[in-house]
Amino acid sequence: MKRETAPEWTDQNLHAFVRKVDWNLCRDFLAIAQHGGVGAAARATGRRQPSLSAALRRFEAHVGYTLCDRSSKGVVLTPMGVAVLALCRDMAGSAMAIPLHAAAAAGRVEGTLRLCMIPDVAVPAVDEAIMQFNSAYPAVSLHIDIAPWRQTIEAVERGDADIGITCDDIRRRSLRYVGIGQETQQLYCAERAPVLSRLAACGPGALEGQTRFEPGRLTGESFILTGSDEPRELRDLRARYGLGETVSGQVDTLSEARRLVLLGVGIGFLPVDFARPDVAAGRLVPLLPDDLLPRYSIYMITRTDTPEGTAASLMTRTIVSRMAGRSPLEGEDMRPS
Repeated sequence: MKRETAPEWTDQNLHAFVRKVDWNLCRDFLAIAQHGGVGAAARATGRRQPSLSAALRRFEAHVGYTLCDRSSKGVVLTPMGVAVLALCRDMAGSAMAIPLHAAAAAGRVEGTLRLCMIPDVAVPAVDEAIMQFNSAYPAVSLHIDIAPWRQTIEAVERGDADIGITCDDIRRRSLRYVGIGQETQQLYCAERAPVLSRLAACGPGALEGQTRFEPGRLTGESFILTGSDEPRELRDLRARYGLGETVSGQVDTLSEARRLVLLGVGIGFLPVDFARPDVAAGRLVPLLPDDLLPRYSIYMITRTDTPEGTAASLMTRTIVSRMAGRSPLEGEDMRPS
């Protein structure tokens, strides 16, 4: 990549930049970066490709640097483009927050917002949105229930919850889905569990993924299962390798599963982010190589008939604003077809 000459950004030049730059150019650059190319961004936004290409050139001219390297496979952000993208994401989130703060200033949002969530979910956008929503709408009381993923979906469908945070393997026409992140599960045992010595037969480095590890070696081990809280992707993996046929514990939540695994009652699956502190402290040991780990999406769900202006719709928009600028798979608004 050629070295570019840095513009001299004096106070006068910066004020001129603020006067000339158009938010729409930031939005177009954000779309191109999100979708990995001008053509893909044009298809996703319904814009014409030449129009988006021209917008990118104008934005680069305003900034004074090349933001994207173009190729037949799409675009790759330059270091300057990566830095500008982070600011454009913040701008998109701030722009979407404008009506939320205006509504808060009008003082018209109050009542109770009922959330139902799967246990121990570790998606930053959820925590960030709750903090932002509470700051903007202090008159709204948050009521949070914890339930397995199927019960969470049913609670939203019945109207017992306004918003659900859950995973789902069958899309339902009555619900609106917004992807907010992914979870990955790993199989863990306690630090001194007997299974570790039995796995030594796999060869040096097996637990660090340095050699091919056959999960079938764990078929006869005692498992801690989470029953109705188990995602389909995890259930399919267990069925493929015959894992969990011997059950030493059946629990309702991940916290209870973690407790039994730490006590050495059996081995069990836990979300990687949830187990990370125990792994770092040496209390839990991961057993499977990364390429076998089950991964699944986490969604925010609401009913499709949720009225605008309610606490539920405003919380939805708050979470979407927190997702602004993230990858299309994470932030895409999806309805079942």
